[in-house]
Amino acid sequence: MASFLFRSPRLKTNLTMQVGLQEISNGRLVPEQLTTTVVNVSNDGACLILYTLDVGGKHLFFTTLNSDQYQLFLRPEKEQGDSDDTIIIAQPIWMDSCEHEGKYAFKIGVQFLQKQTAFYKRLKSGEIS
Repeated sequence: MASFLFRSPRLKTNLTMQVGLQEISNGRLVPEQLTTTVVNVSNDGACLILYTLDVGGKHLFFTTLNSDQYQLFLRPEKEQGDSDDTIIIAQPIWMDSCEHEGKYAFKIGVQFLQKQTAFYKRLKSGEIS
């Protein structure tokens, strides 16, 4: 019997971020990006809601799943005067269809490649909204 693995505490949110592809070999961001709603986040990962998965002719989930060419990046949308240029690198773990705000959508669970403790604390404190 497998032992129970504790997940990091999740924070419910409705944060809007940009999501896209980053080339692993050189760190270049693919120019086309999508807007996503982050419905929950922890130090280790997040759950994203997207209405399309096409980024520059590539499928966001399958292009990055176990890929040695691309990984996901997330970037909080900047508010006017905001100088924060946080980029979070992640890999997809799971995907499912769903309904969000009355529209057909996709849910993607991502795991951050590095713990996002500072980002999580800023979100929890309300510094990022």
